[in-house]
Formats: sequence, C-alpha cells, structure tokens
Amino acid sequence: MDNYMIAIINGSKEDDGKINYLGSNFNFNYHAECLLDYAFKKYPEISGFSKLDYMDEPNSPIYYLSLLGNIIFTNISVDGEKRGVLYFPKKITNKQIDTLYEFINSILNYNVWIVYDMAMVDGMFVGETFDFDKEVDLKSKIDEYIKYNKEVEKNVQKNRK
Repeated sequence: MDNYMIAIINGSKEDDGKINYLGSNFNFNYHAECLLDYAFKKYPEISGFSKLDYMDEPNSPIYYLSLLGNIIFTNISVDGEKRGVLYFPKKITNKQIDTLYEFINSILNYNVWIVYDMAMVDGMFVGETFDFDKEVDLKSKIDEYIKYNKEVEKNVQKNRK
C-alpha cells in the first residue's frame, strides 16, 4: 500500500469484493482528485461526479463512493509516519469483508482511523469515527466494527417489517 494513495474495496454486484489500488507513486496532487478520476471511469452513468468540486469539500468523492457501497482507504502517510483512514459504507458485503481482512495485512504498520456512518450536514461531510493507539490490534477493531455493522443492519431489517 506504500506506493498508492487509495485502495477501494468495491461493493457493486459485478465487482463485489474486488480491490482497486489508485494513485500509484502518488501521481495525483490530491486524494479527492484521484477518487474523482476513478469515479468518472467506474461510474460514467452518474453525472453528479462531474459536478463535485473537491477543492470546496475534499471528502465529497469519498462520501458519494461510500454511498455506492465502496470501502475506501486513503494513505495519508507523511514524513515517514504511516497513516491512513478507512471509510466504511453503511452496508458491507461478505465478499468485501473477506477482501478487507486480506487487505489489513498490508496496513498493519499504519496508524489507522476508521470513519463510518458518513452524512452531509450543512454542506459538509461528517462521520462517526474511532481511532486507537497503534498498540491496539487493527484486526480486533475491524472485528468490532463489522459486528456493529451487522447489528445495525439486523435492526434496520427488523424495523422494516
């Protein structure tokens, strides 16, 4: 992951669980620019991506890609410190979970924040977060999040009945 800006674990029916690495050797100036480039190619039928101004709101591509079911990891390492952010969509597929656990092995030496339940509030994109000390096992935190996500999904299904 060290040579890429972004990793996306796809949640669409045709590419469920497939991982895409973007921005090799950091060939984009901004993560959002890299994500929009991906969105234009992957989702040409969604014209809304062309209306996003990532300079006004840099998290907008992350938000909309997560609405499409994608898990997104942004590599925000700087000055030799390996850091990243994992953004989760509302619902995660079993294939995405399998790929996520494989992917985690490539970021175990990163300090990782997790963002979930993203929403737009007053024109800005926000989400729930939990971050943790590097000493805490990333896999355990992912297990905790997946358990939380499954409970939320179960409650949503229960309330629909």
